[in-house]
Amino acid sequence: MLLRTGQALGPRTKLISSRCTLLFALLLLSCVSAGAQGGVDHSGTGGRHSIQGRILFPSGQRVDTRIKVKLESAGFGDLSILSDVNGTFSFRSLRPGSYALIIDGGDNYESVRETIFIETEGGSPRRGIAAPPVGRPYTLQIYLQPKNQSAAKPKAGVLNAALAGIPKPALELYDKALESARKGENHKAVEQLNGALALHPDFALALSQLGVQYMKLKEIDKAAENLRSALRLMPEDYATLLTYGIVLFERRQLPEAEEQLRKALKKNPSSPSAHYYLGLTLLKPNSYEEAEKELLSAVSYGGENIAMAHYYLGGLYWGRHEYKKAADALEMYLRLAPQVENAARLRATIKVLRAKG
Repeated sequence: MLLRTGQALGPRTKLISSRCTLLFALLLLSCVSAGAQGGVDHSGTGGRHSIQGRILFPSGQRVDTRIKVKLESAGFGDLSILSDVNGTFSFRSLRPGSYALIIDGGDNYESVRETIFIETEGGSPRRGIAAPPVGRPYTLQIYLQPKNQSAAKPKAGVLNAALAGIPKPALELYDKALESARKGENHKAVEQLNGALALHPDFALALSQLGVQYMKLKEIDKAAENLRSALRLMPEDYATLLTYGIVLFERRQLPEAEEQLRKALKKNPSSPSAHYYLGLTLLKPNSYEEAEKELLSAVSYGGENIAMAHYYLGGLYWGRHEYKKAADALEMYLRLAPQVENAARLRATIKVLRAKG
């Protein structure tokens, strides 16, 4: 098995069925376009400008599910798309004018409304001045915010319930910690979250975010401790289940990681991160077929781990002596990550695999 770049792969297993072979071929052909083309509206309003952006969780992490994004405009009609699995979106071919961008926050987050005015070069479109010959992109970075408990519906989700009864000073420290995390000030965020927990020890969201910050600081044991505490208070929270599963994987607690990642997938079946890490936990004898299925799912849903998913698929196929498929997967990995340190060695390996296949 190929657990580190350049290492040899594990034991032989039986060849997969023709159905799995066909599935791999189809996904291999579609994976790049699926990840790259999602979240883009090309119809526009007849102009040459664009409005684009990325949606992030309060902690600054990328959202890994598709979110509805709507663009309203007076006189041009409305446009609506789903973001891609990294939370990015783009509306292209837009005329000058006033637009309202609406991000649907769903049950747990506040919806966001942003107004963007695309000006013509040298004046207002109402004066009849022609659009500039070169389009301009208008880029936004949008942070989701938890819904306030007072505004929540009676059927509020776990996240809303987690805000109930939190003292105002603790909430203020929590909000400051999220802002620090967005700026990359992880140590400061840890201090602020610990301050919030000193005021309210059962602040589940603060425990979860503290786990995230410790993970970013590579303090894995502290991350696991706080995420475990958060899950005792909100056992169905998807983001906490996923992060805890990843932390357990990093600690090589594979059965426990598998359990948490499967729970996360029940909450969000299209999560590329959950499929990817579940695939890695299953890279062991007697589980290769299921590991392949999870890694292929990670490829099909896209996300930031798509290149490494191909890398591990290459290792899996190599270990099963499916040399052509191993070469195909490793070639795709190099296409997506051409600057990797061991690229020359991998190209030589691919030639050997091609000769064997």
